[in-house]
Amino acid sequence: MVQIIAVDDSWEKWRARSAAMHPERFSARTFDAHGLLDAGKLASIRAALEQFGAVHVRRTGLRGVDDTLRAMCELGFAPHEQFTAGGRTSEAWQKKWVEPGLRRMDFYPPELYLLPNNEVQYQRCSPRRVLFYCHRAPSKGGRTFVHRADAIVPLLRETGHVGRTLVDKLERFGLVIETGFLHRAHPLKSANYFQSWQERFGTDSPGEALARARAKTLEYDECWFRDDPGEHAHPTLMTRITISAFWSDPGDGRRYLRFPRIAMDPPGAKNGYRRFMLSNGEELSGDEREALIRAYLQSREGIHWNDGDLVLFDNLRYGHSRESFEGGREVYVAMGGELWDDRTGQARQQREEARAKLVPPLARFASTASDPSQRYAIAPAFVRRDELFSVRTFDAGGALDAGAIEATRREFARHGALHIRNSGLSLLGPGQLDGRVLESLGFGRESSFAWGGMHSGRTARKAISRELRATDEYPAHLWLLPHNEVLYQRHMPASLLFFSASECPISQGGRTFLHEADGMERWLRSRGPQGEALLRALREHGMLIEMGFVDERHPEKHRNFFRSWQDRFETASRDEAEARCRASTQQFDECWWIDEPTSSGEPCFTLMTRVRVPGFYVDPSSGRETMFFPRIALDPPSIVNGHRRYPLGNGRELDDDEVDLLLGAFLATREGLHYEAGDILLCDNIRYGHSRESFTPPRTLGVAMANTVLNQHLR
Repeated sequence: MVQIIAVDDSWEKWRARSAAMHPERFSARTFDAHGLLDAGKLASIRAALEQFGAVHVRRTGLRGVDDTLRAMCELGFAPHEQFTAGGRTSEAWQKKWVEPGLRRMDFYPPELYLLPNNEVQYQRCSPRRVLFYCHRAPSKGGRTFVHRADAIVPLLRETGHVGRTLVDKLERFGLVIETGFLHRAHPLKSANYFQSWQERFGTDSPGEALARARAKTLEYDECWFRDDPGEHAHPTLMTRITISAFWSDPGDGRRYLRFPRIAMDPPGAKNGYRRFMLSNGEELSGDEREALIRAYLQSREGIHWNDGDLVLFDNLRYGHSRESFEGGREVYVAMGGELWDDRTGQARQQREEARAKLVPPLARFASTASDPSQRYAIAPAFVRRDELFSVRTFDAGGALDAGAIEATRREFARHGALHIRNSGLSLLGPGQLDGRVLESLGFGRESSFAWGGMHSGRTARKAISRELRATDEYPAHLWLLPHNEVLYQRHMPASLLFFSASECPISQGGRTFLHEADGMERWLRSRGPQGEALLRALREHGMLIEMGFVDERHPEKHRNFFRSWQDRFETASRDEAEARCRASTQQFDECWWIDEPTSSGEPCFTLMTRVRVPGFYVDPSSGRETMFFPRIALDPPSIVNGHRRYPLGNGRELDDDEVDLLLGAFLATREGLHYEAGDILLCDNIRYGHSRESFTPPRTLGVAMANTVLNQHLR
């Protein structure tokens, strides 16, 4: 539960609240570099930053500043890309630059939690990319939290009238940042860790300092010396700037909230008479500040630092905050690229340049297949087992105790996918996983997905415990494309759990990849008219899934790994099988028989089925649409695959360009880690699809499914 300290409470209370945050646990998107940042991993990290907006890189192998400077060049922080503005801490408190391009963080009291902000948001031009390098981790606390900008507005609206009114104000008004630079001889300057105006503007002359401040039009709208009789001998130079409360991505035009600053103490010499207001001159009320702080605390993502770790984030899509800490903490920052306030001409120019960029050519998979029996071919370079990806992880700390379970369930509900590491589970096989663990994670017997019996699926099911079954047996050498589990019937499981009792190392393969549905839709839209047209077709027509259950007596049945119709419908009578199929209205719209010729002349028949599924899931409470993952058949219909087809809902087969688009999206949206012994992977079956990497047997995972989602079909 988020505890709020009102802004007008004492610093002592905020200090106490800051310390109380230390036991709280969160997840983060992580990338495990396995001790070495080579060119391929650096490229993957850069791709993760661009795709997801934030990533914590672990086990980097970085041994110091020189290693970090070399890595920075491949991560978007090369000298020609660096953003060097910003930093307001006086040299009297700390030296700013560690090395060119890598500086120390601004000094703030270590005992306080620093609320989220965008880096260098106090001027019209800010860095687009930010990198934090942990040179020395603190002994306690000190996490860098990242906060999704697009999560704040929904969290504010959830608070009720106050939050909704605040969002409306932020939409209508800009943000004002007002701060002052004390005279270096001000009697309270020793308690103020910002630059004096003499240091900031490089002059001892008040008139010259004021002129230089007014010339910095990208940083200040107004500048003046504070009119205070007590400061006439040592005046404070005040500055004010108004910036947009939202700024836009030059590439896709999406708008993101700038994190409004909140002052935890009243204006005074110690903080440079700092004030944060709306552009209409209104200051946030106590209730509005409380609503904003609550949203900030609820949006934290982050794990503890280790020496050599990196955190990278997009300064448009994410804000960042700092946990209070004890002991030495040396975290350095690099910045790259530019991000302009929406009101500037430079922002308009960036948007025009982004629109002028050509869509990169589409990789070809369908039209380059050399084997005529295959619909597409994916070159080995696209599906290398040693290619690493990021994924959202939660460190259970060696035990799935009550605190870890509570945090896991909260983080899974927030994000929709979670890879649990360091669970403390040491078992000989997945079947030994205690049912109480599954129950605590929301996958107990009462919440188990109602299959309709062990014979209701398309492939044979193998139970390995009361709650777990083995994964479906498909050829190990294939990459199984992303899909929503049990999409082929009206009722689908809401959540999935995968458990590995043993390690699946890089050389073995077998990762379970996650694919965010929204990310896939964004990728398709980024492809321009072709992608938009495919999305329209899927929304309008949905998809058909056609598949047959082959006769168990057919001489080629051993090559078909789906159920026979006798097994699926638990009868040897064709009439009874057809009747049971037609009665299964939650699974099939139509069914019919086809004759299967055999070399012996013995009559065999396949029971064909068809079901129509929508292209998008519509949440019944919010109306929000989420894309389903279309199926793509590797080989043409045959007895081996039960004459399986996946056309659009109007019967039209996907053409080569559409297949290439989908396969490109599938490859681009992969997230996943290699399994370590005891790992658990949780997946929301609507917000995410999942796929399986090829592997070298043996590989045994336990799978549990929980709760039910009604997949309304098209009429």
